[in-house]
Amino acid sequence: MASEGSERSVESEIVVRGVGQVRVLPDRAALRVEVDGDGASRDEAYDQAAPLAAAVDRVLESHADRLARVVTAALAVQPKTRWRRGESVRTGWRASRVSLLDVTDFSRLGDLFAELAAAGGAVQGPTWSVEPTNPAHDEARRLAAADARRRAENYAEALGLRIAGVAWVSEPGLRPGTNH
Repeated sequence: MASEGSERSVESEIVVRGVGQVRVLPDRAALRVEVDGDGASRDEAYDQAAPLAAAVDRVLESHADRLARVVTAALAVQPKTRWRRGESVRTGWRASRVSLLDVTDFSRLGDLFAELAAAGGAVQGPTWSVEPTNPAHDEARRLAAADARRRAENYAEALGLRIAGVAWVSEPGLRPGTNH
């Protein structure tokens, strides 16, 4: 029980999420390039895919200065089947190779797409991204922090509280078991 004139100490916590958004051009484009060949046998399927893979490799070599990374993500030779009279029947073989590319120079991205397609590659993408070291990330964090402070101050004022400090800060996905 508090006596008259004494202050009651109550620990309060206000949890808010700040949002900061910055528009910036991407630093990187990810592409997926697949070549494949079909044949009656494994060797025939491989023989169909191999020249296409070599042609794609020549294109990649000619654009090497624009690529940060080229990774072979999958190599496969597998049977092709068709469902016939209640069972799976082998109809041939398919050989394929999937390469993942990280493009950092976009000045000839259209040419790269056209040349890969002409070489026999099926191109998917791009998936655009911004490098973690891009200053836009720092600006977005600064804006999010300012937004969080503004929100917390609004709640505190409405509740008759005072902001004494920040207990913790988190970015999405960094706290175990949460997405915030």
